[in-house]
Amino acid sequence: MLILGIDPGLSNLGYAIVEDKDPPSLVEYGVIETKKTTPYNIRLREIFEKLQSLFKKYKPEVTVLEKLYFKKNVKTAMRIGEVRGVILLLTSLFNSEISEISPSKVKSSFTGFGRAGKKEMKRMAEILFKKRIKEDDSVDAIAIALAYINTKTFEEKGDLLS
Repeated sequence: MLILGIDPGLSNLGYAIVEDKDPPSLVEYGVIETKKTTPYNIRLREIFEKLQSLFKKYKPEVTVLEKLYFKKNVKTAMRIGEVRGVILLLTSLFNSEISEISPSKVKSSFTGFGRAGKKEMKRMAEILFKKRIKEDDSVDAIAIALAYINTKTFEEKGDLLS
């Protein structure tokens, strides 16, 4: 089963395709970048088109997003919400199940510490997949996909023990 992890963003959207097997396999990852000077609606279309090509190529069964959490900047939250709308539309068009995971659950599932920083997250991704991963947004997307797999596996094993 292929999982698409997405770290939503307007300027930088991280994505990772992870195959749910033992051990999980990192199929593809990267960042979709849009320029701040490009009109907003065009930036959303660019994100749509690039993600659409990923959906067409890989047909992920599950798409996982980090739960939206903002303390201060309402404008940023609104923009990320609109990017998430693009993602939700694509999951519907391509029959991909949608799942959300809290940021602390992503970090604790990935590193064992719910308040892990970018450095720890990047190091864990590089250890797990033996690849140098430059972009923080890619690392976050990888962690999101793996958190889904880890959570699902834990829940399945927990159900067996009940």
